[in-house]
Amino acid sequence: MKIILGILLALGVLVALVTWLSNKFSGKNKEEAPEEESVNIPTDCCGAHEVCEVEEMLQNPEKIVYFEDEELDRFQGIAANAYNDAQIDEFRDVLYTLKNDEIKMWLISIERRQLELPGILRQEALMLVAEAS
Repeated sequence: MKIILGILLALGVLVALVTWLSNKFSGKNKEEAPEEESVNIPTDCCGAHEVCEVEEMLQNPEKIVYFEDEELDRFQGIAANAYNDAQIDEFRDVLYTLKNDEIKMWLISIERRQLELPGILRQEALMLVAEAS
């Protein structure tokens, strides 16, 4: 019984040591503030410009925002399950160049342009949106 108790105690100490070392060398315990990226915000901005842009886009159904993806418009009328691998890769290239906060607006833009996102990419995009939230 004493041997089992000693083994459990040793394992607990080992786990604590590994956790402490992991946190120390991964930088989680550092007190340094992360460097902030400078962003030019318009003077009339409410401070939540990303939220404002999404709300503006939702309120104005005619507004279409392009994300340097105008070439995708040639896929209008193609069903989500009818894309070949090369066409899916074109959509994927755009998706993975977007910032996390742009993906939701891009999905709205795709829908307003009457494009069907390939099924596999729709799942990926929704997962990225969920991760960003």
